[in-house]
Amino acid sequence: MKHIFRHILAAVLAAACLAPLAGCAKGSGVNSFTWFVEQIPANLDPQIASAPEDVLACTNLCGGLVRLDAAGEPQPDLAGSWAVSPDGLRYTFTLKAGLTYRAARGEATDYAITAEDFVYAFRRVFSPETRSPYAVEFSAIEGSGAVLAGLAAPDSLGVRAVDSLTLEFTLSEADDSFLHKLALPGAMPCDEAFFESTGGSYGLTAATTLSSGSFYLYNWTASGLFLRREGTDGLVDSLRLVQNTGAAQSAQDLILNERCTAALDETDAPTGLRSISYTDTTWCLLFNTQQAALSSALLRQSLAAAVRLAALPVDEGLYAPAAGLVPSGLSVGSLDYRQTAGDPSPSLGSAYALYRAARETVTSADLMGVTVLAPAGTGLTQAVEALNSVWQRELSLFFSIEEVPREDFDARIAAGDYSIALAPVSCTDGSVYTLLRAFGPEGLGRYADTGYETLLAQSASATGSALRCALLAQAERQLLAECVAVPLFAQQKRLLLADGVEGLVFDPYGPVLDLTWTTKS
Repeated sequence: MKHIFRHILAAVLAAACLAPLAGCAKGSGVNSFTWFVEQIPANLDPQIASAPEDVLACTNLCGGLVRLDAAGEPQPDLAGSWAVSPDGLRYTFTLKAGLTYRAARGEATDYAITAEDFVYAFRRVFSPETRSPYAVEFSAIEGSGAVLAGLAAPDSLGVRAVDSLTLEFTLSEADDSFLHKLALPGAMPCDEAFFESTGGSYGLTAATTLSSGSFYLYNWTASGLFLRREGTDGLVDSLRLVQNTGAAQSAQDLILNERCTAALDETDAPTGLRSISYTDTTWCLLFNTQQAALSSALLRQSLAAAVRLAALPVDEGLYAPAAGLVPSGLSVGSLDYRQTAGDPSPSLGSAYALYRAARETVTSADLMGVTVLAPAGTGLTQAVEALNSVWQRELSLFFSIEEVPREDFDARIAAGDYSIALAPVSCTDGSVYTLLRAFGPEGLGRYADTGYETLLAQSASATGSALRCALLAQAERQLLAECVAVPLFAQQKRLLLADGVEGLVFDPYGPVLDLTWTTKS
């Protein structure tokens, strides 16, 4: 589920995304901006786009009613103005006059951008056949649930065109983040006649894609996706999304060698480059609740209680104590999640007393198969050894440690082939819901609990930020009280930035990379 973007940078520059973006190669001109992606964008249908590289492309290719600036505030985009009713249930937008779509290579088209295009886009979002990932974000729109369930006609949706330039939304209940959500790709316009003309290939080829944003599609091949625009006043006029086929280099070297304007760096090596720190990953002890011994909540709680007695050695430049399972910096609607949810740490009591109670059902044979799985190359080996030492001292338990390559580690976590793991829990889309949803019968910890699933379902349908935040916080506290996971470290990351790039809107949790206002000198 996509979520509201929380911007960690002021209206300064910015520059790299999370895992999908490692850096950017040297462009062909002063105002060219190139990013490396793991996969070339494959789908430019904004109502469907969910892969990070697809979202990045749609963000720059398509316009919306509003666009978020570097402070996360809505600014006029295709709409010149808007008004909100006092009760927060009606939003009325006035589109700018004379807007038209552009085809590949910037060719003019006869397709005007009208209020009807937004109506059609939202009907697609709530069409059961579309399976849009954005439907949950706009659940406050009147009639959306019934339309999505196939119980009501699309024209009953609370989105209507008053005239060609006036669009009106009616909500069933107020959503204080609704205006911000209108910057999501799913809320971008779709011309019905053009969509029907593509015969089911809308957004899948250059010929079946239209641009409504400041950039247009210039070329789309197996080697990359290339966007252009008419640059003025130093604006970046070329955005290239390509795969990195060169030799591996550090983020700093990529920038200094002018192969990259900015890059994500996960080291704490000294640098003269500008940097901005953030975290998107919590390293935690992950217990497989389907494993014989660790199906006992009492045993998990005893191990977790003992962890609090350990002094865990880590590189303080790379890791800081975790404030909870959900990293700092995420928001739920207009609320800062970590600040609103507070400290989720449970009161567990005596590690030894919990262990004695657990041994009434956990046998020595069960404990014989327990090992601690850890990924190699993280610098956390000593921390795992310290955990083992405290378990031996407090509980007379000592487990084997398996350190495996990251690829093997990820495969084993996905398959549930572990008992205890020192594992990263990462936020990839800015959504607290998505992060917590990853814990389930087939997910992290293999946690099967009806109450937990109910909390998540209720949070997904809640429209008020306060209620949604409270439900998510309750779910996080349950995970920690049940000791499915024990947060240990918040991994510190940073953006290394070269001089000359200004006005890039970047958010590591979106991921957002918006070059609408970006200049390069």
